[in-house]
Amino acid sequence: MRSNAAGAFAAVLLGMLAAPALTAAQAKGVTAKFTATTVNVNPGAGETINIDVLRWSTDEERDRLLTALKEKGESQLREALQAAPTVGYIWTSGSLGYSLRYAHRVPLPDGGERIIIATDLRLGVWDRNNLWKASGQPTAVDYPFTVVELRVNRKGEGEGKMSLATKVTTEVENKTLVLENYEAAPVLLKGVKREATGQSGG
Repeated sequence: MRSNAAGAFAAVLLGMLAAPALTAAQAKGVTAKFTATTVNVNPGAGETINIDVLRWSTDEERDRLLTALKEKGESQLREALQAAPTVGYIWTSGSLGYSLRYAHRVPLPDGGERIIIATDLRLGVWDRNNLWKASGQPTAVDYPFTVVELRVNRKGEGEGKMSLATKVTTEVENKTLVLENYEAAPVLLKGVKREATGQSGG
């Protein structure tokens, strides 16, 4: 009885912590939208991912995160992410959302973009017995947060990788959080596609 009650309470608590569905006004205000499917993740493979960026992080918001990571490491970065405002959401197949605390874009020479986003939670955390892990890859660091880096071409198509399989660092040139040694990290998001939002300049 007590075990069942505790389980029910935990489920309610997690439901309260989950990001709410977008309001009509928020949906209209989406600046950038991406979809993808998880791959090379176990558990968590085959999940449909939807990313809604409501706005890009300001320079001041970005600098707080970079300073936290540079000066005090990953634990302080998690605290800085928790204190940062919500700039969007990332949704899984189960319709459970995670608030984006960081969203930044870097143009690529071919007309494409790098999109770097971060949450203050680890993807899969709503089911603690099934935290997402990169298949066949020892987790570089068991981060309590998630950084995702998407790379898309001028058509808005590409791939994505996550901090589930590589370390998070800073990129001085573009002043942003990034995944360390992106090229060598396994692809964890396939079929990344930038969706139309109806917003100009998004």
